[in-house]
Amino acid sequence: MRREELYVADLVDNARAVQEYLDGVTRERWDADRVLRDAVLYRMLLLGEIASALPDELRGRYPDVAWPQIRAFRNLAVHRYFGVDWAVVWKIAQEEPPVLEEQAMAIIRAEFPELARTYAPERETESGPATAGEPS
Repeated sequence: MRREELYVADLVDNARAVQEYLDGVTRERWDADRVLRDAVLYRMLLLGEIASALPDELRGRYPDVAWPQIRAFRNLAVHRYFGVDWAVVWKIAQEEPPVLEEQAMAIIRAEFPELARTYAPERETESGPATAGEPS
């Protein structure tokens, strides 16, 4: 697998993880659950790192993806002396991962059709993408 292929697959996997972590979570639980917040923040920060690692040429072919915003998430969420604005993380984590998942899947379908066949169209469990011939 090429490096770019792995990075785009990681975008899908991490976007799906954020959605799974937040499935059915209320704002009250979010505010009370430090482990949940840390897990979501970690995955969101990974999304920014992965987007930064993608070659400019690949990002350039997909201008509809909010690459600069994804890459800048850390600066938005983490401010003065590494304090975290959890309200910002909550809002972005609720809205953006489903969009990014679909955009990353579109990139996989266009750029890496073999890999696309191994990913189910909907979110997977922690086991990751389905393998060829395996039920989704």
